[in-house]
Amino acid sequence: MRNLIKRITPNFMIRLYQAARYAGITALFFLARLWKIQPGLVAICNVWGYGDNTKYVTEELKKRLQANPKLHLVFITNHPEQVPVQPGLRALKTNTPAAIFALARAQVWVDNNRKEAYIYKRKGQYYIQLWHGGIPLKRIEGDCEKELGEKYIRRAKRDSTMTDLFVSNSSFCTEMYRRAFWATCEIAEWGSPRNDRFVQRARGQEGGIDRRESEYLLRQKDESQKTQKTVVYAPTYRANGKNEFPFDAKRLREVLTERFGGEWRILVRLHPLVAAGQQFAQIEGVEDISTAPDLYERLHEADALITDYSNTMFEVMLCGMPVFLYMPDYAEYQKERGVYFAAEQLPCPVATKAEECYEAIRTYTPEQYQEAQKRFFAEVGLAESGRAAEQVAERIVELTR
Repeated sequence: MRNLIKRITPNFMIRLYQAARYAGITALFFLARLWKIQPGLVAICNVWGYGDNTKYVTEELKKRLQANPKLHLVFITNHPEQVPVQPGLRALKTNTPAAIFALARAQVWVDNNRKEAYIYKRKGQYYIQLWHGGIPLKRIEGDCEKELGEKYIRRAKRDSTMTDLFVSNSSFCTEMYRRAFWATCEIAEWGSPRNDRFVQRARGQEGGIDRRESEYLLRQKDESQKTQKTVVYAPTYRANGKNEFPFDAKRLREVLTERFGGEWRILVRLHPLVAAGQQFAQIEGVEDISTAPDLYERLHEADALITDYSNTMFEVMLCGMPVFLYMPDYAEYQKERGVYFAAEQLPCPVATKAEECYEAIRTYTPEQYQEAQKRFFAEVGLAESGRAAEQVAERIVELTR
């Protein structure tokens, strides 16, 4: 019904409504600032749903609720129905009066994205920015100002001036936050909370990342232990709307079986900005998980990843999972958006045609890429601790005592 109303309503009326609604939200936020800050109130935001770095920090904070009765959590998102509420944790919908009051009165803010323009920090509030990307391939924020537009950049700069703590997973990201995010605050190299399980999986809870004896590689030694396997196809956002499924699903599954054994299913995860209306369920062996709350829950259980410019490539490498890059528009994308690393610098196979991707899978040998990945992580100064969510939670507990 909502979409139908949008289609039949003149554009000028929609813009008028949006302007009036935004003015009301802004006025309500500044009215809410008349109330005192509530000690122990933590407002955690992830517009896309209960996922990404904020989810894993929330899960750590939930463990501390009983021992810290003053601690109270609100998770603000467009999809509050996804949040597993419990005493001490509420789920609120973005831009509702309850969410606006919570943001105005919270002692601590935790976010995955930039704050909306109407939100201003007040004295006594502490802002932790986790960001939704780790080591990136595509250029972001201040490194691609023209592509993002003056309005977004202006808002991003103001957001950075409010931030008290950025959480980084590498010296590369730390330098990028200083340069491209205009960060002048503390930057803690603790890692990305969503990556903790990848790191722990690689370590086997014992050694370090350099050991790289992943659960995945161990499973390969005994194929009978797992006959059903999963590959996630997760392309990043494209403004040109090219977000179709580019593979012959039957052929892709056959090639994966030929190389790794087992029977494979394909999970397709599109970017939230383009996921609406994209359904691949009619393709045999393919499941559309674009609307699933948390991509990382699926990646933690996956056996391989196919992506293009998404930072997920570097994250699943932490546990030795095979990664295959399919970039049919690499030359165009590099020219329009720009990348931090050339294709030849990447420690995984790069294909510009579907047939090349099939061949990369067929000829994949983990030993060939482990050393390249180890060198790459050394060059970017990887700082994944496996305890990032815990360290962020500990900081919040200290602030709210």
